[in-house]
Amino acid sequence: MSTDSHFNNEFRTETTALYAVGLTFILLRLGSRTQKLGLRRLSPDDWFMAQNIVWYTLLYVSLVKVIFGGGSNFMTDEEIAELTPETRETRIAGSKWVMVSEESVVLTIWSCKACMLFIYRRLTSRRSQGLKQLKIVNAVTIYVSLGFIGTQIALFTNCRPFRGYWSVPASSYQCWSYYNYAIVEGCFNVSADLALLIVGMPLLFKLRIPLQQKMILLAIFGMGMFVIAAAVLCKVYSLYPPLLSYTYTKWYFREASVSVYVTNIPVIYSLVREAFPALARWGYHTNKGSTGRSNGIGRNRTSTKDIGMKPFDRLGSTTDDMDDSLNTQSQEHIIQYKAPGPLKIQKDVTFSVQKDCFDAEDHEIGRMPHHDPAHHHSSAYASAR
Repeated sequence: MSTDSHFNNEFRTETTALYAVGLTFILLRLGSRTQKLGLRRLSPDDWFMAQNIVWYTLLYVSLVKVIFGGGSNFMTDEEIAELTPETRETRIAGSKWVMVSEESVVLTIWSCKACMLFIYRRLTSRRSQGLKQLKIVNAVTIYVSLGFIGTQIALFTNCRPFRGYWSVPASSYQCWSYYNYAIVEGCFNVSADLALLIVGMPLLFKLRIPLQQKMILLAIFGMGMFVIAAAVLCKVYSLYPPLLSYTYTKWYFREASVSVYVTNIPVIYSLVREAFPALARWGYHTNKGSTGRSNGIGRNRTSTKDIGMKPFDRLGSTTDDMDDSLNTQSQEHIIQYKAPGPLKIQKDVTFSVQKDCFDAEDHEIGRMPHHDPAHHHSSAYASAR
């Protein structure tokens, strides 16, 4: 089955725009994280996203090759009858790119799922009551891992012999339609996305942040519903005979691109909040009665529990910068919102000196003068509050 020029132009424009946005998001995420933590202190989800550049780029290239390379072994009876040695070689190459695109989309999407699971683990491990939730996240992690293994087994055993994937004409129905594999991949993919949403949404609802901040995060993770819809439409256009066409390639790339967006936008949102402090304070109300200098009467005392301080490493950055926008700790009393900079503590110190006299020579060498016992001994005291 071939495509027309109108479809080709639309495909090129759409996929190039989606790819450019997705690659920009990944680079922004990795750049900001490397600047904060250093290359050696990047978290596992950062490394997953770094290698995802390879699979995402390979998916883009392979789909372009399929559409603009002269087709594959996905052919009508008329096209099979009109085969020539030249078109046959072209379609063999295109069929190999189809195989590459199938593997690339799986690696791209499952890498994004792994990144989200790492974020969920950090969120649940930081909550005092998160043991039950952590077990749920672990169970979803096991399911996603089994789903990836099952998808790989289905892909590499669906067509036998394996080189039948690029046979022209196709040696069997499974070798050009990927029918059994598509069903297995679709079931694991959609169910894993639903599990990630079911686990993630309660964590967002429990955040003790203003409604405005919470709505932004809910909108970001709500894009996961589009990922599920795109996954379903991929299978509709690749399995349902009346709609069988290369339109599935568009939905493949839409699903992969939105998965990349959803995984990286929370980190980029944290970066934007640091660049625009007003956005970080949006929805918070500062308690003026507990700020300012202490006058020594009725001082406000705040413990680290009140502030909700996070551990700092030796580089001076928090160990959980990845999910600053998902922090579940409330800021009470003195600090009502998370400031973009490091925590500063102000301390007023007052010194009262009764008498201090010494020679200029002693001042230059930095030592105190010798006191004559006959003279009145000078004293100094200091009080600090």
